[in-house]
Amino acid sequence: MEIAVFARLEQKVEALLERLAALKEENSELMKLYNEKDSEATELKRQLAAQEAEREQVRQRIENLVAKLEQI
Repeated sequence: MEIAVFARLEQKVEALLERLAALKEENSELMKLYNEKDSEATELKRQLAAQEAEREQVRQRIENLVAKLEQI
């Protein structure tokens, strides 16, 4: 009787270990995906900041040109 109990316990432990291994692998894949998306988001933020700075420069130049035209 005790051997059957140990056999069931062993099966449950093995099943848990398999599940743990699968979850670790899934977690690793998700962390890799997260890091990729985080890098993409950082790059997009950098691009947005650069475009906003360029837009501000263009706005300043247009304001300067308009001011010069108004003086004519």
